[in-house]
Amino acid sequence: MGLLTTFFLGTTLALFPFLAALPCAAQQKIVIPTAPPAKGAPLGFKDGHFGVKFQVPPGWSLNRKDGLVSTFHNDARSASPDAKVRGIASLDFNPYPYSTLSGAVFYFSVTPHSTDKECSEEAGPANLPTDVLDISGMRFTHGHDEHGDICVEARDEVYTAYRKGSCYRFDMEINTFCAISSGAQEITTRQLQNLNQRMADILSTVKLDWTKTAPHPVPAPEIPVVGQRPAPKEQPKPVADPKSSVAERLTAAKSTAGTSVTN
Repeated sequence: MGLLTTFFLGTTLALFPFLAALPCAAQQKIVIPTAPPAKGAPLGFKDGHFGVKFQVPPGWSLNRKDGLVSTFHNDARSASPDAKVRGIASLDFNPYPYSTLSGAVFYFSVTPHSTDKECSEEAGPANLPTDVLDISGMRFTHGHDEHGDICVEARDEVYTAYRKGSCYRFDMEINTFCAISSGAQEITTRQLQNLNQRMADILSTVKLDWTKTAPHPVPAPEIPVVGQRPAPKEQPKPVADPKSSVAERLTAAKSTAGTSVTN
């Protein structure tokens, strides 16, 4: 799970007194960029052992080890316990800072000693439909998974393909938090679609060394309608700035506390 939130410690000291012990430098506004760097350059990924290459655009970071910016087996619930993360691209800016977006991560993993059937079944829950599409000349099974408690907190587009005893897998993961009491606006279908397109653009650069097919565009998946998804609560007025909402609630709480003491 990635982290793409803007947090202001000063407004929360009344709610979390232990933060007052933090150094002054920590009690500052942590600003998350809302766009990629103007002079950024694409980054290339190459896995020589499994013959996979892809590129990530400016504003994304690349890692080869899970746990630095992500938690693969929490995000990719349908992946085999034996799946090994080979490459991770994580979004380093938040294009929707007032929404419930908390992260977007693109995973490449491989499960050894798999079967064609097991690999295909990893694409998603059995009760949800799957389809097949071409990535760099190879047929991948595509499925969708999402989960959360009060609200949907993770959406995962999964692509799997079997080759020579191994299951090759790509995950396009979008993480969000619940809007309830946060002051943030529920992420919209259009915003989710835009994030899927950004990661589909990465998928479109994938080159598999054993095929003769050059990378080609891979369509972004549509946002599925899942029956158990909690419906977003209506908000009569959009919150322009979550931090202002927090400040207003703190002021109201102080006023209420003062009234109860005097009475």
